Amino acid sequence: MAKSSKAAASPSITEQMTELSELVEQLEDPEIELEAALVLYEKGVKLSGSIQKILESAEQRVAQVAADGSLLEEDEASDEA
Repeated sequence: MAKSSKAAASPSITEQMTELSELVEQLEDPEIELEAALVLYEKGVKLSGSIQKILESAEQRVAQVAADGSLLEEDEASDEA
């Protein structure tokens, strides 16, 4: 259950990527005020870091499964319980 509550608490990677894309579009506006641009930039850097962590975690899981299939075995065992 910890996974579902964690997933519900934080936006999905797709939502984060969409938000980051929207921030970039706003930053590309030549009429944007400096202070607003700085706020958007800070938010974008945080989002980028969060997305990077998700991608690194996924990459580690893929590497582990490719190496020995251990995650698949763990998932099957928890499904049977």
